[in-house]
Order: sequence, then structure tokens, then C-alpha cells
Amino acid sequence: MPRRNNNPRRQNNNPQQQVPDPPIAPPKWGVIFKLSLFSIPYFYLIFFHYSIDSEFRRSIIINAGLSLAGFFVTVRMIPVVSILLLKRGIYGLDTNKEGTPRGNVKVPESLGIVVAPVFFVVAILSQCFNFTADSNLMPLKLRLPCRFRDLKILHIATWHAPYYAAIACVAFITLLGFVDDGLNVPWRV
Repeated sequence: MPRRNNNPRRQNNNPQQQVPDPPIAPPKWGVIFKLSLFSIPYFYLIFFHYSIDSEFRRSIIINAGLSLAGFFVTVRMIPVVSILLLKRGIYGLDTNKEGTPRGNVKVPESLGIVVAPVFFVVAILSQCFNFTADSNLMPLKLRLPCRFRDLKILHIATWHAPYYAAIACVAFITLLGFVDDGLNVPWRV
């Protein structure tokens, strides 16, 4: 758990004693590549082992591509936002490394403000590609006024309500996390 900086705006007036912050570590592409190898059996099962409808397979490929694009956008934006958060004083110190040289390294907090918007964009865009012939559509019968009775029965997908509830939960969790980091709310109120 990062230790909070009690006075983030306090600066040392002596320029000789100011130590520049270490640069943000680059992503560990080797580890990311090794972890991505776990997706090979998944794609084997989808494309070779099971017979899946071509439209559903297309939806899976599009969603995987959107997720991969979201990953690269997130990896690109985290260092940029980290520097901005450090400049604003929204950081903590790692209490598990206290007493070592790495214990004084500033750790930017509330990086969920990078991950959450990318997640929302990918989730909303991927929703556009989930409407296939077998989307489990359910008729929605409405009591319409006389002038609208000639309209066809509206259909909604049964997964919309839980899908939107999950997106709303992530939005509120992100807001709560940012308020906690930004307002420095004490743990015990």
C-alpha cells in the first residue's frame, strides 16, 4: 500500500539537494509477450476444435482486435498521465520498501483515470459487434397509443441490462477511486 505524502506541495528551496525523480519504467514487453502466449489454446479451440458460426467467430475477432488496440492505447497513455499526476502531487511512497533507496520513489496514484476511459470506449464499441443472428433477442411488448399500433414489435437483447449495469459499476468504482486519491479521504471517518 503506498504511503501518502503528507505535504505534496512542499519543495526544497536548495536546488543542489533536489534529486530528480527516476523516469517511469518502460513496459516489460517480454513478460507481456509470454503472458499473451496463453491465448494460443483459446484461439485454437475457437478456430479449429469447435465448430462456431462464422458471424460469431467474426465478432470474437473484432472484439479481440478492439481489446488489443485498447491495450496499446493504455500502455502508451500511462507514462504520460503518470508524469502529470506526479507534477500535481498525486503520488504515494511504497511502505513495503521503506528504509531502502526504492522506498523514496514516488508512485503515481489514481491511474484508473487512464484505464477506465479506454475500457469504456472498447466496451461500447464492442457492443456494436455483438448483434448476430443468435443474439438471444426477446420481444418487448409495449402498450402504445393508437397512432403507434402499426409499428413492429420492438426487440431488445436480453444481455443489455446486465451489460449496462457492469459498465455503470466500473464507472462508479473509478469515480470513487479518483475521489479517494484526489481528496485524500482518511481510512477511518
